[in-house]
Amino acid sequence: MKNINLIKLMTLAFIMPLFLSTAFGQKSVELKYNLTPGDQYSYNMELDQDIVFETNGMVMAVDMLMIFEMTQKVVEVTSDSIKLEGQIKRVKMTQGVMGMEVKYDSDDPASGENPMTAQISTEFKKILNKSFFIMMDHQGKLGTMDLSNVSENDELANIINSGSLFAIYPKGKIKIGETWEEDITPVETSDKQFHAKYTLLKVTGKQATIGVDGIISPNEMNDGELKMEGTMKGEMIVDVKTGWLIESNMDEEIEMDIEQAGLKMPATISGTIKTTSVKE
Repeated sequence: MKNINLIKLMTLAFIMPLFLSTAFGQKSVELKYNLTPGDQYSYNMELDQDIVFETNGMVMAVDMLMIFEMTQKVVEVTSDSIKLEGQIKRVKMTQGVMGMEVKYDSDDPASGENPMTAQISTEFKKILNKSFFIMMDHQGKLGTMDLSNVSENDELANIINSGSLFAIYPKGKIKIGETWEEDITPVETSDKQFHAKYTLLKVTGKQATIGVDGIISPNEMNDGELKMEGTMKGEMIVDVKTGWLIESNMDEEIEMDIEQAGLKMPATISGTIKTTSVKE
């Protein structure tokens, strides 16, 4: 009898992992943005980039770390759309080139007084603490955007268009391992546009992990003179209940040809984009 019980226990121990694996492998979930007017979220985005470009036969390398602190407030929610009001609260930058290091912090008044960062300070003052508005549907597809308060700065457009702030979800339930593809609507002043392939990797408790495999190309709404191709790969962790981003980690690789005043400058950009968000 003891031997029979032992065999049963061994059989159960072997079968249970297979059963649990199958059960969780078939788990499905519906992801969409379930937001409430008045909700506000803070973002922290870190862009760590190595930029190499060639000009006049010389090769130059730039190391750059940029940190953006932002907020997004839910202004209005209807059955078809969500209106968000965003602001950039702080910008920090460390740039190294040819043995020199330049630092900027919008919260440090001395940064604007330094001749090396005075122009940078002037540009970012155009977007700091100024509201911009985004309309999107409950799947996360971007619609109309009002960037009139910050239209003189292209950096904001690139941030919104980075593909690391909002995931785009399919309609209906999806199972772990299933994939879907979306084009991320480019902001007119952005240099880039993205095509993303998403994969639901896992669902644990209140969070879902989504794999992202994206292709970067020039924004067709621009003049078309910029030649660019690249990839963005990584993962996004989102809140299952609200659809809102918790954390994303992306690797970005871009090759481009820049032309200014008749001078062509081939360049490569390798970097990471890490974004975290919390409800305030």
